[in-house]
Amino acid sequence: MLAFVAIFALVASCGFVIEEGAPEPSPLRVTFLNVGQGLAVLLDCGGRFAMYDMGPDSAGVIDSLVARGVDTLEWVVVSHNHRDHAGGFMELAGRGGGSGSARVEGSLSRAGDGLFLGGTVPRVGDSLSRVRRAPRIGGGLSRVGDAPRDVGGLSRVGDAPRDVGLARGGSAGVVRAGTAPRVYVRRLYVGPDTSGGFIRDSVLRVARGFGIPVDTLVRGMSLGQSSGDGEGSRGLSSNIGDAPGFDVLWPPDYVREGGNPASVVVRVEFGAASLLLTGDLDSVGERRLLELSPTLSAGLLQVPHHGSAGSSSLRFISRVAPDYAVVSVGAGNAYGHPREDVVRKYAYVLGDTARFFRTDLQGSVAFEMWPDIGVVAGSD
Repeated sequence: MLAFVAIFALVASCGFVIEEGAPEPSPLRVTFLNVGQGLAVLLDCGGRFAMYDMGPDSAGVIDSLVARGVDTLEWVVVSHNHRDHAGGFMELAGRGGGSGSARVEGSLSRAGDGLFLGGTVPRVGDSLSRVRRAPRIGGGLSRVGDAPRDVGGLSRVGDAPRDVGLARGGSAGVVRAGTAPRVYVRRLYVGPDTSGGFIRDSVLRVARGFGIPVDTLVRGMSLGQSSGDGEGSRGLSSNIGDAPGFDVLWPPDYVREGGNPASVVVRVEFGAASLLLTGDLDSVGERRLLELSPTLSAGLLQVPHHGSAGSSSLRFISRVAPDYAVVSVGAGNAYGHPREDVVRKYAYVLGDTARFFRTDLQGSVAFEMWPDIGVVAGSD
């Protein structure tokens, strides 16, 4: 139920709680943060926030969030166990020397579905306090006890968070008693991939140290979907469009590949607007995804694997048929991303180079997803 509460909070904040005098629906705002050679996507639903990937730990993503007024993330999805996607999550522990490393002193207090370290405990809202029953969510979210073995129980109130080693060679950031993240995370979602041991272990230990519940995502889970019974189903639709849905399309639970091919792929649908988040999925994963989802489409596409030569097949791009595409890359990166042939493919499908956005050239890029008119390119 706690996982659903976090998703419900994000959904309800888009103005979709149907009450007399309720505000008009607001858009789901999507910002591809400029984190250099990495990926960090911020979702803003009427002042409630979530993230898909958090960029590298050297990019100062926590600083960027704080500067934007973000102090709470309803959830974070880490698509796979590579540092340029997962490293920013480690900044929660205050890495020494990093631009996001400031430590905030505070007390340790319980926040219901995790621990909030320092400051005032965020409240989900009165309407959520009455949610007593969890809906069915796709194939069912993993319980915290089903999460990877490295995810331990929550610290008790008054206990010091566990020390968390974060780097090789003795360069470590730790979750220490009396320190707190400047951004509170209600829940962490990871894929089933157990490769990338160092990064994976570091992320899970940070989550454990701060008492952040962890769930494992596989294809078939639909975050925010209600079974239609119980009070948890209230406020999930309106008269002009559906509430945002977050469907996990990849990987299936039988996939054994690690690394890029195991990236968690999420499709966000908000009425007429849709977004496909692909992480570092490669061309083989693209082909297999299309076999499972032959009608896959999206108005806004996150370019897989930073526009590498081993991703973004013409078949995949043509099938998805986006109106806009965004590639998150570092300026002058050593990999040559995005590759010129990949850029040409997108130009061919999009029909207009102005619809292809690059964070290395344009900085952070923002879009608005409106349930009645679709995706609109905005400015950050």
